[in-house]
Amino acid sequence: MSRRLWCGVAIAAIWLLLLGWTAGLPWNTRPLPQQRLRMNASDFHVVIGAGVEDDSALRVGAVGDDGNALQSIALDHLHAQDFSTLRYRFDEFPRTLELSLIFRRADAPDDVQTVTVPWPGAGWRSVDLRGVPGWQGDIIELGFAEYATPQLAPASVAFRPFRFDEVELWSPSWRGGIGTLYTSWFGYAPWALLSVSALGPAIETVQAPSMTPFLFLGCALSLIAAAVILRWSRPRLLRHAVIAALALWALLDLRWLSDFHGRHQLTEDVYAGKSWSERERLVADEDTALVAEQVRTWLAAQPPARRILVASDSKYTLLRLIYLLLPFDVAPLQQAPAAGVPMPHDALFVLYASTEWHHDPVRGRLLGGGRVYPVEPVFESGDVHIYRWRSAQP
Repeated sequence: MSRRLWCGVAIAAIWLLLLGWTAGLPWNTRPLPQQRLRMNASDFHVVIGAGVEDDSALRVGAVGDDGNALQSIALDHLHAQDFSTLRYRFDEFPRTLELSLIFRRADAPDDVQTVTVPWPGAGWRSVDLRGVPGWQGDIIELGFAEYATPQLAPASVAFRPFRFDEVELWSPSWRGGIGTLYTSWFGYAPWALLSVSALGPAIETVQAPSMTPFLFLGCALSLIAAAVILRWSRPRLLRHAVIAALALWALLDLRWLSDFHGRHQLTEDVYAGKSWSERERLVADEDTALVAEQVRTWLAAQPPARRILVASDSKYTLLRLIYLLLPFDVAPLQQAPAAGVPMPHDALFVLYASTEWHHDPVRGRLLGGGRVYPVEPVFESGDVHIYRWRSAQP
């Protein structure tokens, strides 16, 4: 009986030490936070969108003209190194929205730091701020921004009213460290589009340690401890190893299925109950699709162009626009030949939300990237500008 007791103590110590190591907690970390800073959502100022106080909470009922919402609170030079754990709580937060932490430092008051944090869901969520490079020095403002999940949720249907409850900042502790691991391992995370058409999020995301090494090392070391203390034979050790491997596989698979269910729920929230024609129009990049449709409609009424060169500040938007304009002969403007190199006389330049390139109407030239092209404007609608190549210099 004593051997079994010591075996249980050894296995518990193994898992506890691995948990602290995975969470990055030093051995002298306190069990509970020594310092706690609590902020009611009603104390936050609505910067973008609209919201009303609901007791100590804040009900956000609308987004701004850009489709985003933002709430912030001023802080009296809070020392970032004293608070390593961020805890926040929302209610009825839709899966179609993404949440970002916004903060400013005293040493760079004009530099707004933005980092994507886990989806709130129900109950408290925790984030390890030690993984945020900008979380240092004195913090003078803290806030949250909500917006349509990039590349997944159409902005026109993404927003639904939600309640912002409260925020807490904790000093380092075992409770806070375990809370951040729980959020990162079992919290909902939207699909990540990893392809040439989606270059990944432009906003930095809090990175969390993987669950798989923790579980693998815990099972392996537990089996070794049990084999040594309980003096297992090789067949018995092998039998328990197989059982542990199957249990580990089942646990990871159930975690994956739960994550898949949550991601599928996002698709249900956006497209369920809608006709095929409605679903076809509900794309994540609605603005880009509308621009592509405008360009295609204009091109249909023009003589065929042998070359269409596209430019946009966003690489994702650039590649999506090129894809949506197929099967026209489309390519990035950066791949255009340098000035002086022959170009098809009917080549077109399509600029969408581009600040790198601009048109000089006096000289009739398109300038950008150290290059100059003689052009004439032929179409303009909002942020979309189309120019035609002129073979002769003015």
